[in-house]
Amino acid sequence: MTLEQRNVRDYGIDDDDSLDTAAIQTALDDCAGTGGEVYLPPGTYRSAPLRVGDDTTFRLANGAELRFVQDFTAFPTVESRWEGWDQDGFHPCLHVADAANVTITGEGVIDGGGSYWWEFVSVPPEQYPSELTERLEEIRSGNKQDAVSTFTVRPPLLQIDGCENVTVSGVTLRNSPFWNTHVVYSDDVTIHDVSIRNPPDAPNGDGIDIDSSRFVRVSDTHIDAGDDAICLKSGKDEEGREVGRPTENVVVTNCTVEHGHGGVVIGSETAGDVRHVTVTNCTFTDTDRGIRIKSKRGRGGTVEDLRFDTIVMRRVACPFVINGYYQTDIDSDPEPVTEATPNVRNVDFHHITAEEVESAAFLAGLPEQRFEGISFTDVDIDATRPFDASDLSPAMARGYDQRHGVFCKSLGSVSFRDVRVTVPDGSGTPLTAEASSTVVLEGFETEADEGPAVVADGVEHLRIGGCVAPDDGEPFAHVRDGAAGANDGESSVLLAGNYGDMAEAVVSVQPETVER
Repeated sequence: MTLEQRNVRDYGIDDDDSLDTAAIQTALDDCAGTGGEVYLPPGTYRSAPLRVGDDTTFRLANGAELRFVQDFTAFPTVESRWEGWDQDGFHPCLHVADAANVTITGEGVIDGGGSYWWEFVSVPPEQYPSELTERLEEIRSGNKQDAVSTFTVRPPLLQIDGCENVTVSGVTLRNSPFWNTHVVYSDDVTIHDVSIRNPPDAPNGDGIDIDSSRFVRVSDTHIDAGDDAICLKSGKDEEGREVGRPTENVVVTNCTVEHGHGGVVIGSETAGDVRHVTVTNCTFTDTDRGIRIKSKRGRGGTVEDLRFDTIVMRRVACPFVINGYYQTDIDSDPEPVTEATPNVRNVDFHHITAEEVESAAFLAGLPEQRFEGISFTDVDIDATRPFDASDLSPAMARGYDQRHGVFCKSLGSVSFRDVRVTVPDGSGTPLTAEASSTVVLEGFETEADEGPAVVADGVEHLRIGGCVAPDDGEPFAHVRDGAAGANDGESSVLLAGNYGDMAEAVVSVQPETVER
């Protein structure tokens, strides 16, 4: 079936400095509902925000560039979701809302003119134009704010909101005022062979945000982002739990990520749950973190059933982060478990290489809600990059002293099978586990010039198999008993199928007595 094509130049495009909004929007409106294709031939087009409706293909030819105007007065106020809350903000540059059967495709460029908007983030609000100040006061009068809210009601470049069966392919999406591509409250969305580009210093310059949406596929896409590259969210705090719409059944495959705060990130907005996610055959280069799950008390929600397979990371500050203390203090007493307590369980990392990284992994649940079922299989981590290569906190948890090795705390169960961790000489322990239920090491290898390969402090069950005991008499593991728990504070150690005298290489170390 051949789609009826509407060339925007037939709608009165003038080759001058005037805006092309009316012509393009009229063509899109003519297609909506009746079906067909809106075609942008080669050339540069300037427009205010646009809206795409049902049964529409929007095709940008090779050599076509759609530039959105740098003028906040051209962007009306709309209701959508910004950073986990349903509230008002500036109209997305290209808005696909409450629509079905939409395709945005071609080899053209969609440019959000983000530099104009980013300037407002870098200056004090008292220096805003008076009209913008009044506008923001009007927008924010009914909106929620928290400690991390800045000018976060800026327009996303492409927002797919309340839609079904949407495909984005071939195009380049760049310079977004806020997030680049936001998929929210939508089902059956495909993003394929897309180039997403924001400068590294673009504030809130996420690549793709998948937010309370289902059946989303991201494939063969390159992302160079100013913030998280691919981010999965499901609402914030009490409102997010009341809305209760998870992000689920998501596949990310054959993607390359360059720069950004994280390669694939879940959270911190986890209130509606995130589950059933597969990420495979990807590379992350020069990102702050690689695979990152972040939440905190008050968020609530469960993150579960995630699989990360066949991934290569290079020059990443910390390749693996599971953080229940996002922007909060890691040293805290247990609190009552409520619906506001986040949980993470059943996360598998398989066949992954991380080279030239600073911290091997940060894996921390909560003392009242230990995160369960974290597994690493066939993973090689070279954590020999100096800390000052990036000067970044590995996880943005307060009170944590950075280290090169793997750090585990408050986990129900975590396993390392055929895992190799390399840290610099004299830099400390390759793997530290604290206050956790079960730690399994099978074929765990390290390169450490001194001290034990493993420190287990307050681990109830430590299982070591298929590992090699040092032949120079040095310890393989130091084990310290913890607070009273399942084993009355004593740690049980099971050894099976190791090489060398592992029984002699696992040393019980009593906590130091502190004189007061």
